[in-house]
Amino acid sequence: MSKKLRKIILSIFSILLLFLQGCKSTKAIERDFFETEDHYIFARDINFSDDLGDNYKYIFFRLYNPEYKNPFYIANLLKGGIAITKTDDLPELSHSSINFSLDDNYYGLTFGGKYQLAPEECQHPKDNKYMKNCDPTKSEQITYALKVTPEEYENTKKFIEKYAASTKLKYNSFEAVKLGVFFIQQKFFTPSKYQKFGNRKYPFYSKKNRKIDLDKDKPENSFICSNFLGYVLYNNVESVSEYFDEHDIKYDYLNVTDLALIPGMVPLFYSNWDDYVETAKAFVEEYPEFKDYLTNTP
Repeated sequence: MSKKLRKIILSIFSILLLFLQGCKSTKAIERDFFETEDHYIFARDINFSDDLGDNYKYIFFRLYNPEYKNPFYIANLLKGGIAITKTDDLPELSHSSINFSLDDNYYGLTFGGKYQLAPEECQHPKDNKYMKNCDPTKSEQITYALKVTPEEYENTKKFIEKYAASTKLKYNSFEAVKLGVFFIQQKFFTPSKYQKFGNRKYPFYSKKNRKIDLDKDKPENSFICSNFLGYVLYNNVESVSEYFDEHDIKYDYLNVTDLALIPGMVPLFYSNWDDYVETAKAFVEEYPEFKDYLTNTP
């Protein structure tokens, strides 16, 4: 498909999302959290499976509800599309990133720059081509954790590091359009029993999930942030790949809120971007099990 045709499709889709976004009422992020006496907001119940016994580690995910400075910024239109087409009762989240500690240096896939899988720091949003378009005081985040084996932790970390070092991995705007069209169909033209995560019907032409060896196979290099993380987990975490296979879940069609529905994904805490580091510190004081995962703080 030519770049010109892609731009035309993206423009039409953006106009549609702008229209639909104008039809919905304003709604703040839903917080299934409690406030501590020190005003930090932690999850009500932080319970992980005991399947791994005492031999485990955590991978962390930061899911964002960004507030864009320019209401006509293309990512803001896509955010509106996600909000009106989501079929599960989850917060309005529209960007995702991954990390192997609770330090403020997550990796997210976005537009711009030579390396599009780039570090995202809430403390320094101007250093990231995506985050600098957001208002850090009004933008929100929820941090999640997934318990994995030490081997899965190391394999996932190496997988991310290899992609982060590559200039070939790109954010594909057409993938965002494809996903938006799919969820519009899901929301408005699909029976409710097929709308929920784990029970969706995909187009007949959808690709099969693929496991690869980055040292031997030609890697996939075209994603949006959420389906990239689904692809990463499918390739490295056995419980995720088994669940995807059992329920015929295509990582190619994962949106951001779907990541929160992956079994074993547990919310830890909420904050505005400005308060992430302070909240992470308070969280590990409340839950010392996570203290070793917060090492690089001012």
